[in-house]
Amino acid sequence: MTGGVGDSRSTLTPLRPGELSPGTNVLVAGPGLTGKRDVLLELLGAAPDPETVLVTTKHQPDVLREQFHTRHGKEWGLTFVDCISRQRSMAATRDTDEVTHVSGPGDLTGIGIAASGHLYEWYRADERIRGSLGIHSLSTLLMYADLRRVYQFMHVVSGRVNGADCIGVYTLDTVASNPEPAERFTQLCDAVVETRQGENGPELRVRGGDFGPRSWTEW
Repeated sequence: MTGGVGDSRSTLTPLRPGELSPGTNVLVAGPGLTGKRDVLLELLGAAPDPETVLVTTKHQPDVLREQFHTRHGKEWGLTFVDCISRQRSMAATRDTDEVTHVSGPGDLTGIGIAASGHLYEWYRADERIRGSLGIHSLSTLLMYADLRRVYQFMHVVSGRVNGADCIGVYTLDTVASNPEPAERFTQLCDAVVETRQGENGPELRVRGGDFGPRSWTEW
């Protein structure tokens, strides 16, 4: 595996993001409140080039921007596809260079167009950019669209990430009574980071990759 820009930065989890290969898609799956957002933000820094597009369905861009730049530095290019501001009828929802707004988490077409547009721009740049794409979270998309539609959406997104030699990272809340979403999305990804709450805090393990521990590890 080849290392990315994030190699030189210290990590907050037991993961080794720099060992992710370009073109890799990773699912981060586990119950709520088990550190999935931290894992997402860390792995997005595995991109070969310091550019990231983050689809946010839970938090305002300002919140995630601060967390991301604290981890990776403000020199890292970060743009958002914001799925919540217009749905909440917030005042400032005009698109900017840093934020593209869609009508809501159920607008899979709008999300796909916005995210794919950034990948296309990277691919067509004079010096091709191989950045990262994150979605936080697939669980919110599933509240507005059925599993079949979200699976088809993710089939397209993960394929474009792979074809552009980027890194894709997607979070999913899991529940023991309904394992099907995790099983389906796992089929589209090269690796899965599973999270859970241990006795002393969050734990994780990696399936399908060599960029982290394969047994449950505290962090």
